[in-house]
Amino acid sequence: MTRKIVVATVILTILIFPACKTKRIWKSMPANQTLNSQSYDIGLEPLKRDAEYFNWFHLTVTNKTSDDMEIDWNRTRYIHNGKDAGPFIFAGIVPESVKNNTIPGAVIQGGDTFARDIVPLKLIAFTPLREQSIDTENHNIRAGLIPEGENGISLVIRQDGRSARAKLIVNIENREVQ
Repeated sequence: MTRKIVVATVILTILIFPACKTKRIWKSMPANQTLNSQSYDIGLEPLKRDAEYFNWFHLTVTNKTSDDMEIDWNRTRYIHNGKDAGPFIFAGIVPESVKNNTIPGAVIQGGDTFARDIVPLKLIAFTPLREQSIDTENHNIRAGLIPEGENGISLVIRQDGRSARAKLIVNIENREVQ
């Protein structure tokens, strides 16, 4: 009888114990952030690209005017917990342009919508040259974990010789669940 109890206990432990294992869940509140003005609509959404944690942002900008506008990537900043945490980068960017603060702007024609996945420079690593494929456009950026707390963008848009700054923030949390 005692042997049956021990065997049953071992079987139950094997079956139940993995179910008690804790897992970390990354959430963004809100899931995405939007800002609407007379001239543009902006959306920012954290992404989990090939990871269980957030490591990229998806940015959309709709130009609601008939004139072209331009995103100034050199003055646009990653914001973490209310502080400037450096520039953003994206696929196809030339590292020298980041270093020299000469990232070309993104022109958005009147009535068009611009979309791009971006990552804070401070959270990336470039793949060593020997490991890069010929198509470095999509394979040379390895994005790291976007940390907990307030994360977002201070986006600079230029139009008609004037600049406007738009700030969008999401709160990223990491919780343990069973």
